[in-house]
Amino acid sequence: MADIQWEDVWRRLDWDRQERRYADQILAQRTAKYARPMEEGAPLDQATLSALVFIRAGERYALPVAHVLRGAAPARVTPLPGVPPCYRGVISLRGRILSVLDLPRLWGLPVDRDPPSPRLIVIQAARLMLALLADDILEIAQIPLSAIVPPLAAGIGLAHVQGLSPDGTIIVDVASLATDPRLNVHDEL
Repeated sequence: MADIQWEDVWRRLDWDRQERRYADQILAQRTAKYARPMEEGAPLDQATLSALVFIRAGERYALPVAHVLRGAAPARVTPLPGVPPCYRGVISLRGRILSVLDLPRLWGLPVDRDPPSPRLIVIQAARLMLALLADDILEIAQIPLSAIVPPLAAGIGLAHVQGLSPDGTIIVDVASLATDPRLNVHDEL
């Protein structure tokens, strides 16, 4: 049996703490940049929604940055048998298994194919953490709140849509998505 190199073990454990501190610093910087309170007396038409914009199946979608944990590089998605078509499979992200959800398929929209090198966006709302499938991640956009058209007024009858931006981007209501009972996959006897 090999001797345990305790110095290496402690160095690895300390690295993990350093990585967490680094992640906390990045989140704090992101919060300072995007979660600025409105100035006192600022008109509502100046208030904006910070959102991550991505493309999936030819459509533009936006996710409020408050729910976005990270964008992941192209990843290998492991398919699972017996799950609804909106679930494309699972990934392992830093030792955590996450479900990969395809929003257009959840809404019953036509999807020609999965992207050959899928991008993933890890989101969290309530206790739900999952990865959304994306063809490409575009930008962080500032969408004026006064310019967001409600879903029904825009002719969108999809669940979990907050509205439509002036350029036609569908703004996803992540908090509502987290409560969708279709996302609870379980085996019934």
